[in-house]
Amino acid sequence: MAEKFAIDKVLELIQKNPHISDLHLTAGEVVSYRLNGEIVREEDAGVVSDEAMELTIRHLLLKDPQRFDNYLGEKDIDFAYISAAWVPYRVNAYFRTGKMGVVMRKISKDPRNLEDIMFADIADSIKKNVLAAKKWLYLVTGPTGSGKSTSIVSMLEHINKYRNENIVTIEDPIEYVFHPKKCLISQREIWHDTRSYANALRASMRQDPDIIFVWEIRDRETAEAVLSLAETGHLVFSTLHTSSASHTINRFIGLFPPEIQSSVADRLAEALIGVQSQFLVKSKDKSSRLWLFEVMLNTTSIKNNIKKKEIAQLDNIIDTSSLIGMTSLQRYAKRLLEKNIIDPADVQWLLQWDDI
Repeated sequence: MAEKFAIDKVLELIQKNPHISDLHLTAGEVVSYRLNGEIVREEDAGVVSDEAMELTIRHLLLKDPQRFDNYLGEKDIDFAYISAAWVPYRVNAYFRTGKMGVVMRKISKDPRNLEDIMFADIADSIKKNVLAAKKWLYLVTGPTGSGKSTSIVSMLEHINKYRNENIVTIEDPIEYVFHPKKCLISQREIWHDTRSYANALRASMRQDPDIIFVWEIRDRETAEAVLSLAETGHLVFSTLHTSSASHTINRFIGLFPPEIQSSVADRLAEALIGVQSQFLVKSKDKSSRLWLFEVMLNTTSIKNNIKKKEIAQLDNIIDTSSLIGMTSLQRYAKRLLEKNIIDPADVQWLLQWDDI
């Protein structure tokens, strides 16, 4: 019986392996998943039929006919799903050559402490300089699958434990569901709780927030909104798909027309707390993956260079500012290499060192 393709049984197997990050299902293909960054095809599991794929997506959409019709009309849909074991997933359902498919990103159901994902001194720097702040903007950046959500959840959960604040999140979709501790927390999902980013961002100002998390800066409108929120006395977290702090500053300013980029650079320089960029790299024994981090804090020298749009100078300032809580990707990777827990070959493509 095809029913649900026994999706919860498949997820039960996926959940038992902490090193599996994504499940891939497509009609006409075998079940596949990403294990430690590499795709594994389960040939023995057989091919997923068209009927089973449709029933699976209907099941994941909680058998909501309107959402399924939206998927058929738009040809893709993003949403969240919580398995029978209460493990959250970020889901994208799509079409490929006319066939239905779905990718499910597994989200940790328990937030991780910052010390669990980065060196303790870097975690302490973020706690002191960012998580204790009352206002301004902190950007978490990196490619898809670099653990940005894990970092954001860890930071917001730290605030939830130790500060009495009102946190508003605007997400697409909601991945981790926070349980209020010291904070009030309002999580809003695009399309489910609000019709658009623009509506949610406008409304957030009327919800008495102290801290706002905006899931992703996708366009000029969102960039302007997060900048304005930071300027009006809120602590704002958001993400970008950029590879370093300097690239992030360039991308943010570049979202605006050339004639106002100088004024945007001035505003960003004043509103920014810092930028955290991250990548994932395999451990030396290939059994797991570790993070590489770059952390830039908005010191006077950083601020002045952003205002002058001398962005190329930022990399050198970051690399020489470890004593005040910053780290470059290169410096962070060298620390992992010194501990012999990553392979030099696995970071050569990223850092392009001649001496590795």
